[in-house]
Amino acid sequence: MENTQLEAAIIKAVEEYIANFDRYDSNPQVRINPATLEVTLVNGSDRLAEVEDSDEAIENAALAHGMANQEAMDYQVTQNPDFYAVKPLLRPHGDTSVPDRRAILAIARHYPPLSKL
Repeated sequence: MENTQLEAAIIKAVEEYIANFDRYDSNPQVRINPATLEVTLVNGSDRLAEVEDSDEAIENAALAHGMANQEAMDYQVTQNPDFYAVKPLLRPHGDTSVPDRRAILAIARHYPPLSKL
């Protein structure tokens, strides 16, 4: 996935929030899996639960021994999603909001294209 595709996926998620803001809690998040660059829109409470699950997986991997321990921890770290609050990705436009392309592009540039991972 190239940065333009990631940018488009983030814009789509933000547009989904704008169209359905009443379905999300007060802290909606764009979730990006750094290994696959998959983008999803989640509630802030979902983010907290996922961070707890990730921490638990790392703790369980730490209990293992040797190479299996290192491989489990390395894999878990690559799967740990990054979260970005949606509200800073919005720009006022009349009576509504639109995706702030500058803020979204800054996030997309943070990730190398999948072909280079």
